[in-house]
Amino acid sequence: MEVFMANKIGLVTPPSQSHRTAEETLGLGYLGAELRAHGYDVCIVDGWLQSLSTDEILDKLDSGTRPSVVGVSSYWSNIGQAVELLTALRKRFGDIPVICGGYGPTFHERVFLEKGFTAVVKGETEHIIVRLVDALLSGKCLELIPGVFFLKAGVLNGTDCSQPVQDLDQLEFPSRDTLQSAIQQKNFVHVCTSRGCDGHCNFCSVFSFAAMASRQRRWRQRSIRNIVDEIRSLHERFGVTHFKFVDDSFLESPRDLAWVEHFCRELARYSLQIKFRTQVRAERLNQEVVHTLKEAGWFSTSIGVENFSRAALRRMAKSASREDNILAVELLTAKKIYTQMGLILFDPFTTMDELSENLGFLQKYRWPVTKGVFTEMYAAEGTIFSRNLDRNGLLRKDPLLQNHSYWIHNPRARRAYDMLKAWHRSHSVVYDWVIDSLTAPKVLIEEDYNRVYVLFSRLQALDLDFFEKVLEHVVEKEIETDHAFVQEVVARSAETYTSVESKIEGVYRSNGLSYMAVPNPFLGQAWSGDTNESR
Repeated sequence: MEVFMANKIGLVTPPSQSHRTAEETLGLGYLGAELRAHGYDVCIVDGWLQSLSTDEILDKLDSGTRPSVVGVSSYWSNIGQAVELLTALRKRFGDIPVICGGYGPTFHERVFLEKGFTAVVKGETEHIIVRLVDALLSGKCLELIPGVFFLKAGVLNGTDCSQPVQDLDQLEFPSRDTLQSAIQQKNFVHVCTSRGCDGHCNFCSVFSFAAMASRQRRWRQRSIRNIVDEIRSLHERFGVTHFKFVDDSFLESPRDLAWVEHFCRELARYSLQIKFRTQVRAERLNQEVVHTLKEAGWFSTSIGVENFSRAALRRMAKSASREDNILAVELLTAKKIYTQMGLILFDPFTTMDELSENLGFLQKYRWPVTKGVFTEMYAAEGTIFSRNLDRNGLLRKDPLLQNHSYWIHNPRARRAYDMLKAWHRSHSVVYDWVIDSLTAPKVLIEEDYNRVYVLFSRLQALDLDFFEKVLEHVVEKEIETDHAFVQEVVARSAETYTSVESKIEGVYRSNGLSYMAVPNPFLGQAWSGDTNESR
């Protein structure tokens, strides 16, 4: 034990810019708790949540004892910041081992290793982190540790992706070193009640991440007692009353009505008056489940409807039917649960009929919050969707992004894609700002949730009006008029967006919040300029 205490382990996220406001990186807390349970001195620094520069991260790591090993959590989208942090770590602390994990390294292990990381971990890490750190400190071989990859004489070495943790109750509760930063920013505090998803959507990185270790069940859950004990601890120690259950899918089998009722009884048993946010699949909802969760404090949820066209749902390999989606939206609307509805309007085979079909449903079901009427299926590295596109010569790989691009085959749908994308890019910052407090969500005074929702409704009305006009335009007008048409409508709408921005700024100011996100990088340029290009 004394030998371990001499070694300090740093766990960090790099500084990052995102179109989303910063939230907790719960993975760092889980790793920190496992290492501390085995006697290690751990320093957790969340550069994203705490809005730290690279130098500020290093100063925190350098406080007291210098770190012997540093672990970095990274996505592919912030690999640049991760590499910048790696360079700074080596300059300050010498040639210490720096390991990297998360979705980025899991799908791009060689790239991260070639950038200079000592090792990367593919898949979940808690059950191997102590073995990995022990090996790095003692100079032992890494080959036998599952999921760990490294370069040896330029050759990629490593085992298969590590098997996911099956009994989540065996994990320590995550360390909460950065919790006060989350509370100060009025974020819902993160709790993970399950991992994985039993859905099989072909565009989903969660499915691909879990499928790398498919010998056991992909979705795993914690016991109700274990979950409620963590919620009680956070409530009693820190006064937390607003929770975001960061599960990929909150209600997989065997979580049925009986489970929901049991869970809610346990919350009531300890008089836990909480609000919570979830992510659910449409086909897992029914009237009794929705009502029971609402009574227990279900405040908001995301739900992956994705599309109202049966043909499009089949292309996505969605397990929910259109009827499942409609019922779920109706149930959530009736209970006024703030609902972020996942929407994917465009894929390579989108047709004008499908766009018209989706517009009709969006006009009818207006309660859910969407990210706008420009949405596309991301061709993320490692997904079935991307592999199929690549196999058929339809994928345009982007060396800078994990999400690649593709050509939309229907000419009119392609024009609609360009026009809707240019429209949304023109006001995406205001849009993201408005929906963030409902979808992230933020802890606001009660009446301000209503104020924010009214602002979203104004933006939604503009979106749907523009969407309808675009579908008419691409049928009636020539392609040369598209750009001018978009510019004209954007100019006419500018006053509304200025007004909405002023009002959302007022809501944030009155609640002691600030919005520090940046424009959505996945929207690319305002106008593609390549509509006639043959791809």
